Amino acid sequence: MARQILLVDAVATNRIVLKVKLAAAFYEVEQAVSAAEALEQVRRKTPSVILIGGLGDASPVDLCRRLRSLAATAHCPIVLMASENSADARIAALEAGASSILDQPCCDTLLLARLRALLRGHETEMELRMRDGTHRALGLSEPAARFDLPARIGIIAEERRGLAGRLRDLRGLLPHRLDLMSPREVFHPLNRPPGGPAGATPDVLVIALDAGKADAEMQILPDLRARAATRYAGVLVLAPENAGPLAAAVLDLGADDVAPADTSPAEIALRVERLVARKRMADRLRSTVREGLRAAVTDPLTGLFNRRYALPHITRISERATRLGRPFAVMVADLDHFKKVNDNFGHAAGDAVLSELARRLRDNLRAVDLVARIGGEEFLVVLPATGLEEARLIIERVRTEAAQEVFDFAPGYRVRFSAGIAMPGETGGLTDACIRLADRRLYAA
Repeated sequence: MARQILLVDAVATNRIVLKVKLAAAFYEVEQAVSAAEALEQVRRKTPSVILIGGLGDASPVDLCRRLRSLAATAHCPIVLMASENSADARIAALEAGASSILDQPCCDTLLLARLRALLRGHETEMELRMRDGTHRALGLSEPAARFDLPARIGIIAEERRGLAGRLRDLRGLLPHRLDLMSPREVFHPLNRPPGGPAGATPDVLVIALDAGKADAEMQILPDLRARAATRYAGVLVLAPENAGPLAAAVLDLGADDVAPADTSPAEIALRVERLVARKRMADRLRSTVREGLRAAVTDPLTGLFNRRYALPHITRISERATRLGRPFAVMVADLDHFKKVNDNFGHAAGDAVLSELARRLRDNLRAVDLVARIGGEEFLVVLPATGLEEARLIIERVRTEAAQEVFDFAPGYRVRFSAGIAMPGETGGLTDACIRLADRRLYAA
């Protein structure tokens, strides 16, 4: 799918020059000459990125703020092509929701690198949001209560003395923990010196490049993205002045944002807060996806795996057993006279019995054994590296253990179940046929 850019600028020359550059990089470019036209276009079709230059009917900051208020463009990357590059103007743009601010005219290399970085982050975020929405629609996850602790901000700088004053200012502007760190302390948190930052990986890293060593120092970026612990940390790089190609390289190596080395503490604080918010949002969405996937393969009452998980997993157990030349046993179990529990004590009691049996099965089997609930009161157990006689002994022991304790709600009631056991060798290695055979033996029992 082509990436479409909406270019908003009242000056025809600016639009023509930028369109040529962007088209050469294989972007589709739509144009608008005013804020009103831009708003009308995004209502019809949401672009991948919006570039805003000079306007006659509104300021770029006002248009950015209005775009952020629309559902269609609330999360769309917005780049302001600023003619004024003062610290106050940049802060106003960031506060209005701009994803990035670039000078006009802009270094071509830096412009394209900015677009790649913004699209990379935006597409990942949209994928997570889409999965989150799917899980919520299926009822597999619920919004978690928000309570955010202060974030951890790591500041990496070769020349630390010059940062002392700015670090003091940042600590007054941010409600987070800020620590000066070396790359070694980032990658090996357990080796951090006493009194240093906590062992957990920072949520955001601010990397100040030294003008004379920038090419070497920025090689930390691909390492950060290659390691699981730091892959999702936000990264802001403070680059030397007038280093357009260097800033472009930094973005392509994995930085989320780049700013000049002399950026004011107030602007750095604002950029860091945006990265913290993005990191927390991405963490929540990834957590929601994980929880949704877990819910999709877990029985909500007992906490055991369900049929959706169990059947493919048996296939993997079978493939491994065949490769290693080891047997495995399949058992299907069913609670005895379970209907009487529901009839005599109610369905809440029946649920308690099912949950308790699940607990006793887990407690009396090995970690490598598969235990799943595959029906109302029907359970499936798979015992890897286990022969038939050994399986019979294991199941008989589990039946005995399960029946030891009584229930408070039903004096004298004990959990008893019947089981059928089958071996894949009896069915020519076919796992479906093996489960059916175990099921027939269960009813015979």
